[in-house]
Amino acid sequence: DFYILAENMSKKFEDKFTKIEKDLASSAAAGGGGGKKKSAASGEPTLEEKRLFAKNLYKISKEDLGKVVVELDTKCPSALTKNAVEDEVEINVDLVSPQLFYEVAEFVKNSCGGGGGKKKAAGAKRKA
Repeated sequence: DFYILAENMSKKFEDKFTKIEKDLASSAAAGGGGGKKKSAASGEPTLEEKRLFAKNLYKISKEDLGKVVVELDTKCPSALTKNAVEDEVEINVDLVSPQLFYEVAEFVKNSCGGGGGKKKAAGAKRKA
């Protein structure tokens, strides 16, 4: 009985694993001629990437920070903890999907590149 159960589970695993490999291969192919950035975007963000993202949040304008919060609130509301009393929003980068993380991190990187030294919006924090 256990042997048959193990055989069935093994088959299900192989089927699902094959499907995931196909999905990953097709998304990588759709990404174009992937350089280092494209290959990184297909996996989980590293701790260093998360730290850089958080550091860059302090360098962008209030308007751009607002855009980041709205984007995260629309696509991944579970990553935000809102404190209306103190007008704060906390971003938990660990709850943001990798694809969305890289999308938002790229926006933040581009935003802080041109306007270094701008104030951040009041109360924005990062929780890792």
